[in-house]
Amino acid sequence: MKNVIYIVILFILVKVNISFAQNRFVDSLIEYTKVAKDDTHKLSVLTRVIEAISDDAVWSKYNDQLGPLAQELMLSNDLKIKEKATRHYGDYLNNKGYLSNNLGDITEALDYFHQSLKIQEQIGDKSGQSYSLNNIGYIYSSQKQYLKALENYIKSYELQREIDDLHGQAQSLSNIGNVYDKSKSLKKALYFYFKGLNIRKKIKDKHGIGYSLQNIGTVYFNQKNYFSALYYFKKSLEIRREINDVQGISYALCNMGKIYLEDNNTALAQKYALEGLEMSQKMGYPENISLAATILEDIYLKEEKYNKAHEMLKLAVKMRDSISNDETHKSTLKKQLQYEFEKREVISKADQEKRELTYQATSKQQQIIIIASVAGFILCLFFGVFIYNRFKVTQRQNVTIQEQKKVVEEQKQIVEAHQKEVVDSINYAKRIQYALLAHEDLLKGNLESHFVLFKPKDIVSGDFYWATEHDNNFYLAVCDSTGHGVPGAFMSLLSIGFLSEAIKEKNIQEPNKVFDYVRKRLIESITNENQKDGFDGILLRFNKLTNTITYSASNNHPIVISNNALQHLECNKMPVGKGEKSESFTLYDMNVSKGDSIYLYTDGYADQFGGEKGKKFKYKPLNNLLLEIHHTPLGSQKEVLDSTFKDWQGSLEQVDDVLVVGIKV
Repeated sequence: MKNVIYIVILFILVKVNISFAQNRFVDSLIEYTKVAKDDTHKLSVLTRVIEAISDDAVWSKYNDQLGPLAQELMLSNDLKIKEKATRHYGDYLNNKGYLSNNLGDITEALDYFHQSLKIQEQIGDKSGQSYSLNNIGYIYSSQKQYLKALENYIKSYELQREIDDLHGQAQSLSNIGNVYDKSKSLKKALYFYFKGLNIRKKIKDKHGIGYSLQNIGTVYFNQKNYFSALYYFKKSLEIRREINDVQGISYALCNMGKIYLEDNNTALAQKYALEGLEMSQKMGYPENISLAATILEDIYLKEEKYNKAHEMLKLAVKMRDSISNDETHKSTLKKQLQYEFEKREVISKADQEKRELTYQATSKQQQIIIIASVAGFILCLFFGVFIYNRFKVTQRQNVTIQEQKKVVEEQKQIVEAHQKEVVDSINYAKRIQYALLAHEDLLKGNLESHFVLFKPKDIVSGDFYWATEHDNNFYLAVCDSTGHGVPGAFMSLLSIGFLSEAIKEKNIQEPNKVFDYVRKRLIESITNENQKDGFDGILLRFNKLTNTITYSASNNHPIVISNNALQHLECNKMPVGKGEKSESFTLYDMNVSKGDSIYLYTDGYADQFGGEKGKKFKYKPLNNLLLEIHHTPLGSQKEVLDSTFKDWQGSLEQVDDVLVVGIKV
């Protein structure tokens, strides 16, 4: 793919106001390339112009200027100018490879990418290497050599992590996802696509976001989840039209045509496929042409328009043959072998030079060794007696140390035995706690579709989710007890017991009155007047007879997403336990419709430290993430939430228990 290395512009012709539109900014850069007197600055600006323009027909003209200028400056006696020019020449070759690939010339593309990689390895340009490896991986992927593609993508990703290139990391993750997509490992594909999308959103890369949305839509299409697929294809089309990404627009149109064809809406399928075909033929994109032609062939067959169907079939086959054939495959392997052989020659030459230098230094080293040996012998004579005396002292000390070591080892065994006892007790408590949590069969029997993301900080958790059935009602509680670990687990067990007691034994049905009762029992059970133990949480009641949902909430807002809009529902600002307020809890109605999503979560996810600056994740990004993924299957939502949390956390310690529950009405 086109090299996406962002280079700081060293010289600016005009002072640009930040409110200027993108095209005004690009125009300013282009104007500078016409009048620049400093060729080294012009290199940087040309590169920036290339990266800022999406249209291949436009930016390629500036790439044709970049290459010869870089070659000329590579002859400079100034090492800094020479290195910079060489780096830009590598970019130029990468860009040429990108263009060749778009036009269907795989062999030429691979040649350009390997040329670029060799140059970048010579000058130690890790950023350039990573993009060349990505591009090479793309070629192998297009030839269905998935293991080879994955090898290059992973190498690229590792280099990008070394240099903290977020843009490149996102591209590599998406490419890895693409390999898994093509090899039918769809869950893995979805994981890497969302991982790449999160990075692209962070750096506001609209071009990349368009690609990620498209890829995610493709996975859902392959899973036959056409509703989710159409949602992401539409989102991709919106972004690509916003940035005038012609190739991306044509591809999104074709994909939407595929969706409508599967839905037997041939009118809309034909509309989008024809639009995509026209745009792809105009720009000369063989892959997009082939896709559009295949869709139209199926449509014309259904309509019994056999002549048109035959035309589309011939066009699709022609485009596919231009992309992949035996000659291209052999040439690809030949280029790879040639590159590996040349690389070994360079290494062998370097080894030979190293051996010659080593031999030249041998005689001098031998002289130094002889002198050092004589000096060492004399020193040994002087220190011999001293060492002997110290040996006797050391013997006596070793006897004492061994005795002390034995005592320490015995104490260590006692401590380890005690620690094992404690851990075994905590693990036993974990089994008890998990037995009291809502059983999956109970949740499945009462909720049409749901997920539970539960990540305790320690072995046992202060967060808990609990459910029960009673008198045609189904109750679900999602709560966060005071503390975490063993103290938090104790509070959760106590709270679960009181919740069950209120509903099962006392026959209290309204969620607000249940919370009132549990608060009373917790205060009675905790004798220390200064303690403010208890929990924050939400208790839902699903009435099976009236088909309604009521709830009560303590310091925690339930989240409802309806018609692509997210709502924070009301809650009481007081805990279920001892606090500054002791008012009765409120009974709220939850007005939801078929297809709406309900989310209940504790504060652990939002409070997790991580990211580049080690800051909290916060509630707004969490809610935005839920809004982004709510159309997808709940199982996929759980995977995305989990992977996003892990990526954000990185190497930092988990700070609190994490609990997120999602429900599809």
